[in-house]
Amino acid sequence: MHLEDFIKFVDKTIDELILYAQMHAGKDYTDYELEFLWQIYGSKIVDGKENIVYEITDQVFISPDKIYPCVNLIIEQLTPEKRLRILGRRAGYEPREFGIGWSNRPGPFIYGLGKGMLTGLVDTNTLAFRKKLIDLGLLFDKQA
Repeated sequence: MHLEDFIKFVDKTIDELILYAQMHAGKDYTDYELEFLWQIYGSKIVDGKENIVYEITDQVFISPDKIYPCVNLIIEQLTPEKRLRILGRRAGYEPREFGIGWSNRPGPFIYGLGKGMLTGLVDTNTLAFRKKLIDLGLLFDKQA
């Protein structure tokens, strides 16, 4: 995958991550400001979607055939300033070609939510909820 395509993929990934959080929380977060932080000592907060896209790309994409294959992206919480805080954690696997990742979806990203994002407004334990996530491409159905 070429750099320009990967940048577009990361941008789409951020949109999907926000949708994933909305689905679980039963709230609309589309107009919230974003901030991002790698879960490593000394990392700095990155503000704004475009800057976040480039930060993730810079740390995950090495070359068209060398992309880190396993990256957790977790919407940790809503900050006191009403911003969505996204945490990133890159696993220690060697970079490789773009492909199906650990989530069984294309690409390296695995979506997650911090406890602060679960509102109790949505019953996430139903088959209907699971099917909705699968239909939106946010969850891979291992039984299909």
